[in-house]
Amino acid sequence: MWGRKIVKCIETMNIRVYFIPLLAFILTVIAIHAKKKYQIQKASLQLLEKETKKLKLEECYSTQEQSIIKLRLTRQTQKALTCIVKSLNDDPYNGWMWSELGTLYTLTKDKTKATTCLKQAVKSSGKLSEYIRTWHFIGPFIIGKAEVDGDPIAYFGGIQNVSRRRYDKKVRFYSELVGGGEVKWKTYEQKGEAEPVQISPDVRWNELISSIGSLAITEWQGWAVGEFAVNSKDENVLVQCHGVSHIFVDDVIITGDVYRRTEYWFGIHLSPGIHTLYVPLRSKGPMTFQCRLKLEGSHAFQVHRPSMQPDLVNGHILGDVLALPITNLQTKKWLKKVKVSISQQNTGIPIKLIQGPIVNIAPGQTMPVKFQFKESESGNDQSRECKEISFILTVSTAETDSDHVTINLRCRHLHQSFIFTFQDHDGSIQQAAAISPTKDCPQEVCPVVLTLHGTGVSAQNQADGYKRMENGDWIFGLDSAWVLAPTRHGAHNWEGPGTLTAMTALHKLQELTKKSPWLRNKADENHVIFAGHSMGGHGAWHLATHYPDRALAVIPLAGWNKKEEYGDSNVFFRHDVSTSHVDPATKAILEACIAENEADRHVSNLQGIPVLGRIGANDRTVHPFFLRRMYRRLKEENVNVTYKELPGKEHWWWDTWKTNDGGAVNDPQLRNFMSEYSLVSSTTDQSCDSVDQDCSIIKSKGKYSKSKLDGSSFTLTVINPALGESLKGVRIIQQIVPYRTSTVQINLTPDSVTLATSNVAKLSISDTPHGDLTWTGVPCEIDGQVVNLKGNPVDLCRKTGSWKSCDDNPLMGNDKERGPSNYGPARRVAERSFLIVTGTSNKALAPILFQLAIYIANLFFLTSDTIAPIIEDTMLTDQLAESNNLIIIGGPGENLHSVKYLDKIPINIDNDSGIQLGECIFKKTRVGLLALAPHGNQGLSLILLGNSLGGLRDVVSLASPTIPPMTRSPFSNMVPDFVITGPDFNKKGAGGYLCSGFWGNRWEYRLELASCAC
Repeated sequence: MWGRKIVKCIETMNIRVYFIPLLAFILTVIAIHAKKKYQIQKASLQLLEKETKKLKLEECYSTQEQSIIKLRLTRQTQKALTCIVKSLNDDPYNGWMWSELGTLYTLTKDKTKATTCLKQAVKSSGKLSEYIRTWHFIGPFIIGKAEVDGDPIAYFGGIQNVSRRRYDKKVRFYSELVGGGEVKWKTYEQKGEAEPVQISPDVRWNELISSIGSLAITEWQGWAVGEFAVNSKDENVLVQCHGVSHIFVDDVIITGDVYRRTEYWFGIHLSPGIHTLYVPLRSKGPMTFQCRLKLEGSHAFQVHRPSMQPDLVNGHILGDVLALPITNLQTKKWLKKVKVSISQQNTGIPIKLIQGPIVNIAPGQTMPVKFQFKESESGNDQSRECKEISFILTVSTAETDSDHVTINLRCRHLHQSFIFTFQDHDGSIQQAAAISPTKDCPQEVCPVVLTLHGTGVSAQNQADGYKRMENGDWIFGLDSAWVLAPTRHGAHNWEGPGTLTAMTALHKLQELTKKSPWLRNKADENHVIFAGHSMGGHGAWHLATHYPDRALAVIPLAGWNKKEEYGDSNVFFRHDVSTSHVDPATKAILEACIAENEADRHVSNLQGIPVLGRIGANDRTVHPFFLRRMYRRLKEENVNVTYKELPGKEHWWWDTWKTNDGGAVNDPQLRNFMSEYSLVSSTTDQSCDSVDQDCSIIKSKGKYSKSKLDGSSFTLTVINPALGESLKGVRIIQQIVPYRTSTVQINLTPDSVTLATSNVAKLSISDTPHGDLTWTGVPCEIDGQVVNLKGNPVDLCRKTGSWKSCDDNPLMGNDKERGPSNYGPARRVAERSFLIVTGTSNKALAPILFQLAIYIANLFFLTSDTIAPIIEDTMLTDQLAESNNLIIIGGPGENLHSVKYLDKIPINIDNDSGIQLGECIFKKTRVGLLALAPHGNQGLSLILLGNSLGGLRDVVSLASPTIPPMTRSPFSNMVPDFVITGPDFNKKGAGGYLCSGFWGNRWEYRLELASCAC
């Protein structure tokens, strides 16, 4: 038929006649081949004939696809069977209808007929649907900015139930975003596999913004639902969804990726039949997302190029660790004994590879495998040929074939920026850019300008911002300081994991320069100028206020003071669904989780530190309002601050007063400021007699002499002792009431020091790293009590109203008492290397627990490049547990390891009496528990449990990041020490918490630290 149409079309185009017979022959051959490919199997025809005779086809009023799907969704199975058979009589080549018929026979447990239909579906349309052609959308609904909020659909049974009526035009739901307050299902067609789906809610956004006075009102949530067919048995299906943080395949949660990286796929094992993809949408204004499907294929795993690679510097390796992301494409088998080796080196100095402990990668997991490489022969010569290293890495496992990836390491010179890699605080591999000082420092030891980048700026670009042109030549770096620009993937805002990555990079730079004899100028981690632009400007505030004793100066450029007040970025409980339900006590608990990140609360810690704050007067990305606010607060605290708004400048510029003068981060004003406060008169610490010692390079009087401190007053402010260090050598180790503001007022006189504390239970006092204050032998009075300061440091504990020496090291928390090493909130479980442990005692539940572990592990990788190994509880040894923090996933029924750690906190779980916390007993049918517990002397375990599968899934969802266009690391925002969710959690978000709060200093339950009182 198509051949005749094409021939007729060609004839009308006046193509010469002798071409037509040849073309007709070719088209006939193609048609015969296509007919053979899509031929109807004999068994399928016989089945169709039998069902036609048995069923009353005249009772089917419509054979349209959507009518048939509607019958199936509403469980009108017999009517659906009748209409499908009638449809196949009209078109027996319709592969989707064969999939529909096979699915219905599966539901009616007629396996023989189901098998016949699905085999025919394979012949007609393949083993797997190419893509989802029709998407159904319900929304938009209001939503808050935090990771946790309610879902209005949950009031009507949840998306799995609600979507069964998506073809019913009478169905309505309710939303304050639209006129009339009602929304209904809409349909969107996807035009091809590579085509994204764009959802544009019919909302008068400008009217809402102007009337309500909030840009945050433009954020909405909704659901997209689509179906696809798996036609063959036991298929491993790979799923990839871009623009969303997570999805559900039927009832299984899988990671999405808002960063839209095409290389990562996530597998799920699916039975034959029609399956549903539920996509939770979250956006501002129009939204675009894309979901793709494919079968696993012949490869068991996929090796990805490392996103972080070190450079050679003057021909030397500086930063000798790599992480190779590997995806296990299998959904049932582990990748065991993953090994990385150098199979071939093409260019450069000979190197050898050193891999750490044996790595196993769980089914469906993507995990970086880290290793170290070194020069085969040591060499300390200062000058080498600057030639890149190129080598091929081979990845093999115990049972599968190998794969290969080529690595090219470029060579940079000291007058250029270069990248070095390092092992971070959590065991992951991260990177930073650095530039060596352009001139030698006194005694060849230099301070560091720790500069933090803004959103979307790479580490190297941030470092390269410190350039200027002189006499026609570019000069990179600073005269008398190292430039260090760390980075970490994700929306950390230089808080949480970002803070610790920056400080680890600082330590690693000192370590690397010390161990490199060919580097003349060493870096000192204790003499730092904290700087940054935009998001990095907030980072500069944040790091300087929490590590003030390291600070020589602070240069926050175009930064904001706290994320929750920056535009509509993280508005705290403004438009949330849960605001109609959440208790004020719960709000206070959640705010306490993030209060440590608010720079304006900690401004007093900058007393005695020079600050230069600067911004473009026309900056509308970060309005000058935020720096003006900090300027006012700094002046209130008598901080030495200079504030500048540059006329005519916006958020970023390269030329301040003349072309290429250093621009937004490195113009003459900034260089002069950095030069003034980076000139450290230093002497080498004689106790550091080995380059391998872990000690400070510099012991100096620094910029400030002791005489200048006489008569001075300082106030240390702390909200969470787990973050930060000391001010003038004074560090708060433990609070009387945890997670509330604590202060120490430090008054210095010519002859003594007086301290006045508020909400402080333990203190540590030591000499300052700058050498500006030595405490040993100084007469000291604390809260009116004279104490003897002997030793360095001196640890003091408040006992029965008086200060005495502590019996043990208060920095080291344990399972009896909390200290900085094991304070919460929940996110701190991931601030050290950790394992995800799954329960196995309930054999029926074990696969579900395992899948949830894979989801959390993949979230950690996608959001922050974190390494999150998975291990079953039966394989967890005491030695392995002791060297890691633990995230433990258990469910209904006993889990040995979760019970072991629950014994250390005041939680009792009984299948009959429910979950007991203090005087509160929670016996609801759907209850979930997330709880921090002590683990060893310094470690933490995070326990996820539920008295039902639904309850467990609720607390696992607390890990789910949601905020577009970037997403934070799991559990990293407003998750306290413990949360107990109830049956209304999905409806009310945080308003559905039965209880939340923090443990006391001895892991006890305290009413003033909890949101519930029973």
